[in-house]
Amino acid sequence: MNSLPPFLLVTPPILWDFAIAILLALFCSITIVTLIWIRRNHSSSIIASILIGCVGFLGCVGFLLIIYGSFIEPQRITVTERDIRLPLKQPLRIVVLSDFHVGPYKGKRFLERTVEKANTLFPDVILLAGDFLYDDDSSLSALAPLARLRATLGTFAVLGNHDTGHMLTLLNTPRRTDDRTDTIAAVLEDMDISVLQNTSRTISLGAERLAIAGLTELWAGTDNIEAVLKGIPPRTATILLSHNPDIALNLKSHQAHLITSGHTHGGQIRLPWIGAIPRIPTRLGKQYDQGLFRIDDDSTLAITRGLGESFPRARLFAPPEILLLKSEVRLD
Repeated sequence: MNSLPPFLLVTPPILWDFAIAILLALFCSITIVTLIWIRRNHSSSIIASILIGCVGFLGCVGFLLIIYGSFIEPQRITVTERDIRLPLKQPLRIVVLSDFHVGPYKGKRFLERTVEKANTLFPDVILLAGDFLYDDDSSLSALAPLARLRATLGTFAVLGNHDTGHMLTLLNTPRRTDDRTDTIAAVLEDMDISVLQNTSRTISLGAERLAIAGLTELWAGTDNIEAVLKGIPPRTATILLSHNPDIALNLKSHQAHLITSGHTHGGQIRLPWIGAIPRIPTRLGKQYDQGLFRIDDDSTLAITRGLGESFPRARLFAPPEILLLKSEVRLD
């Protein structure tokens, strides 16, 4: 593997930006050349004119899609509302935020906008599903706006693979970077955000109880779901927070009524009717890239496509997402 070109192992953001610039120049050139050809060849056959026109149209569409996907959609913070079932007699509003990836593409201002929009949803619980940083050069100061998150029952977090230094290369081979678990956890705790590392918190809701459990990053191999769930009292509504949705492959996770995850970015680059273009970095597979999935009679997996980007700065048909989960009132 050491014989591979360095950019296949570690691709700095500037190379991705250079690739985007090259594609923009290419599609722009195709469009311009096509227009010039059409103006100079009025007498050409209809078929030739149609073919050249189609090439020019595709060049124009490609140029606009790259502009939109690289610089417009990644800044569009959307809210997705979904109804869920929890064994509670009172409604609950849960906001899930994930994959901030602060660094070269996302900074403090973007997080400020995210926090402002999340707070307008009046959440009872806010869950942060990890990947706070982009890479080793990311500054923790950009996370400062998270201190202004407001939820009546509290904000809870787990860390992701970018935070613990378990990354993938372009060839989907493992790559290790600095483990910043302790530093990030300390910063979040100072913001009154409870960081759950194979631990849980139980919240009283009148006569009912809600348990929120959080796991360490699966790729780090330190998660211990048995110990976490064992400490939760019986007949307690339970939410399991795990950055990687592959936790759903562990049948013990189905003891939780709701599993919330991020990690997939919703594919980050998608096409209509096709779905995610890049490989989804999970064992669950491409069909589990975003949304809600019933994995058991009493257990639901919720995967948010997150807020930030990894590798290129682009998102296409997968805009940054604030996921709002609203529990239905149980009448029995």
